[in-house]
Amino acid sequence: MKFIIASLIVIIFNQSLQAQSVYSLSSKVTLKEEHHSEMMLFSNQKEEKSGALAFLYSFLLPGMGELYANRYDVGAYFTAVEGALWLGLGGLTYYGNWQRDNYKEYASVHAGVDLNGKNETYFATISSYLNINDYNSEKYLNREFHKVLDMKTYHWDWLSNDSRKTYRSMWVSSESAFNNVRFAAAMIVVNHLVSAINAVILVNKYNKNLDADNISIRTGLDRNIFGDLNYKINFTARF
Repeated sequence: MKFIIASLIVIIFNQSLQAQSVYSLSSKVTLKEEHHSEMMLFSNQKEEKSGALAFLYSFLLPGMGELYANRYDVGAYFTAVEGALWLGLGGLTYYGNWQRDNYKEYASVHAGVDLNGKNETYFATISSYLNINDYNSEKYLNREFHKVLDMKTYHWDWLSNDSRKTYRSMWVSSESAFNNVRFAAAMIVVNHLVSAINAVILVNKYNKNLDADNISIRTGLDRNIFGDLNYKINFTARF
């Protein structure tokens, strides 16, 4: 009987110790969860950049996609070209319009041209013929009757062949300026596209270099499962 009672006491004591151990372990785990802290000491980690955004930026304004890719040393050339092209386009447009006004006024004074209702084809035609009679005679001779002009509505008669040549020189100068305007406009579009494509290439190179450059160091305090306070340092690098 005494042996049975003693055995029961030992069993009860062991169960109590196990319960206390479980409780102690649970408390330590809780302490670990409640006493965890971390602080960033150093990091140079960078995020990847978007090629689509780089394309859009440079397509809207050449050089901005390169700036987004941290390579405005390259993008500055595209921006400079853009500015030069727009200045050239503006200057050529102004000059072309100025010469157009000049040759129209000259035709009115030196050939008796009525400027109302005349298109650009008419002003090109009168630069090649001394008067409307010479023009119509050629059209009749070539049986191009649909091209014959009304003598009263489209009348012109240059005072001399030198006057006609002077007019033609002004007309050619104006037309050349407008042709160059179209060329400058085309080059502006090309500059946008080339800059946009270049920006995408630079962003791809930037993103490839991230793996070699990303390094971070973190430090913090943590408790292990036994309740001991530990100091930790995490070092992260991409290779």
